[in-house]
Amino acid sequence: MTILRSTILLAVTMYPAISVAQLCGPGDIQDPEQFVWEYVPDGSDPHWVGTMEIVEADLTIGGEDIHTRVYKQDTGGINIPGPTMKMTPGEKYVLKFRNRLPYEPKSPEHNVFKDPNVSNLHTHGLHISGESPGDDVTRSFEGGAGGDFVYDIPNDHMGGSFWYHAHHHGSTYLQVSGGAFGMIVIDDSGDGIPANVAAMEERQLVVAYLDPDVAGTGGDTLISGTLSPTWTVNGKVNGKMCVPPDTWQHWRVLLADRDAKEKTVSVGSNCELALMARDGVWRTEVPKPLPTNSISLTGASRADLAVRCSGDAELSVGSQTVGSVLVDDSLGSNPAANPYDGESTWFSARPEYLRDLRGLLPSNSETVNMGARTINGSKFNIDVPTFTLNADGIQDFTLKGARNHPFHLHIYHVQVQRDCGEFEAGEYYDVISGNCNIRFDLSPASQPYEGRTIMHCHILEHEDQGAMGWADVDLAFARPKPTFPDPATYGYDDYIPPDIGPCEAPAAPSGLTATAASSSQIDLAWTDNSIDATLFDIERSTDGGNSFGFLISVDADTPAYSDIALTADTRYDYQVLASKPGCSSAPSDVAFATTDPAGEATALALGSITVSTVNAGKGQKFGRAVVVVRDDTGSLVEGAIVTGQFSGTFTEDIEASAPTGPDGSTTIDTSDIVKGGVMFEFCVTGITKTGSGLADFTSPPGVSCSSL
Repeated sequence: MTILRSTILLAVTMYPAISVAQLCGPGDIQDPEQFVWEYVPDGSDPHWVGTMEIVEADLTIGGEDIHTRVYKQDTGGINIPGPTMKMTPGEKYVLKFRNRLPYEPKSPEHNVFKDPNVSNLHTHGLHISGESPGDDVTRSFEGGAGGDFVYDIPNDHMGGSFWYHAHHHGSTYLQVSGGAFGMIVIDDSGDGIPANVAAMEERQLVVAYLDPDVAGTGGDTLISGTLSPTWTVNGKVNGKMCVPPDTWQHWRVLLADRDAKEKTVSVGSNCELALMARDGVWRTEVPKPLPTNSISLTGASRADLAVRCSGDAELSVGSQTVGSVLVDDSLGSNPAANPYDGESTWFSARPEYLRDLRGLLPSNSETVNMGARTINGSKFNIDVPTFTLNADGIQDFTLKGARNHPFHLHIYHVQVQRDCGEFEAGEYYDVISGNCNIRFDLSPASQPYEGRTIMHCHILEHEDQGAMGWADVDLAFARPKPTFPDPATYGYDDYIPPDIGPCEAPAAPSGLTATAASSSQIDLAWTDNSIDATLFDIERSTDGGNSFGFLISVDADTPAYSDIALTADTRYDYQVLASKPGCSSAPSDVAFATTDPAGEATALALGSITVSTVNAGKGQKFGRAVVVVRDDTGSLVEGAIVTGQFSGTFTEDIEASAPTGPDGSTTIDTSDIVKGGVMFEFCVTGITKTGSGLADFTSPPGVSCSSL
């Protein structure tokens, strides 16, 4: 049964013959501006880089004025939508995000409309890491501030149509309603597309509802002007779009709507319409003819449509005319462009993470109750996960309340298990507006991502007020977390503080000492002379102190640091600065040390301990410690046996079940599992390696420990 709530009609009706020469020109509906990436070879870490800003904008739309917020490339124009970002599977992209809006401090309030000028950028639908510096929507930046996002697109990422939009919790609804969004296209040339499909000309159409009436939400005073709430296509009202006659085109349609309830997109009898992909995923069988010339779309969704028109047509959204499609004979035709291979469909090649999960046994099942400003009865809490997901299998969700509160999951597309309204069994989506049974893959073969996975109602007004949660995914076989390229290469930043006017610099540190601890480690210590510093920035030189580069920042309450993994018998110079938002102190005096010569290892040593929890199913978890073993020269040691002790929630003396591997690490799990919150400590009590000639490592109790 088709579920309709609010309706978009993309209606096509016949016009009398029109001379298009004077109708199609610079003012017509054009594809959005294209974002330009700069390639950086960078040795072993090649990548692309570009700068995206959110800025104040004065625009005229449909003859009316609006002052609002939009995304723009630092060297590009100011438009709604923002520039289209094109990316290719297997490539790394560093987006230098800069907030050029007026400064305001972040509000401590939560689950309320707030922070109209605090912003970030979310890549909706991309199968990439949600952990910083990836697509982490919990990172946001005040006006005048900024930071970098790293989008490491996996080799098996499906090509398709996606989008980006503002996603700071508290101002998402406001900023998206005002025009802070744009399209993303992942190159699909590697998806096995037939030549006749690839030959179709592509058009990018962002159908968006702009709502200046949200001005005042969260105390906003920036949005203003004479523009009334209205539907637009690529920022135009009553624009014109020219197409060749009787020629198939590939329309990438984005419904950039902050209200995600279903809408029906229709074309009249004068045009043919076929569905090729939904939400950036090729259908199982492509194309799907749409005999009614209509498709039901969930707001925030994308549809890749094959469209062919034989005559002029009108574009309308509901009762509002937003543009015209004009057939222009001068554009010629392209008989090679055809979504059909003869009369048959073709089968898309989906990656492993989009395999068919129907008929398989899920390893974990949960019910997700989408409510008014809540998920499972609770408002969003960044410190408490809604679910701790099974880390080794298929995850099953039963959605409730999603007819009124459409469900969106970051990172993972979800497969509908049975026909559910307009959502077809076996197909994948990223926004679901129905009480459907859905699944996604967390098994090793699909290489899922570790860390926080956001879920929320995509009626953004509700999300801002608390209808958001997150799932904690703890994996030993996850895809790698993205990393910043070498900061010295291009000056990347996790955070750039806002320029909030004159800043009284903190007092500089003094008494810096550098002491060689081994052939691979130098220990630093200094005196903190400031009263308001928030960080110490450590800089290092490898050319005798002639030039310094940023090494790392440490908390202001930690006036010490150990620099490890250094080269033996090498001089390193250091200086330290005290910093706070807006300014830093003068550097300390320089201190240097030379690492010890590389010698023969004589003893085993503890490298590091990392503790975490791992989901054991049904809300239970066990404790985990990952121990790295080195020798006294700093080299990793393979084949060592580690013994240790868990205390707290887990109490157990234990020996690692396997020796350390080539990376020097071994994993130790508790025998017991518990449900609920945990607090525990793991201490290494001994390390041995039979026949190595290396002295055993024995630690006094409470010395070589890590806590959770």
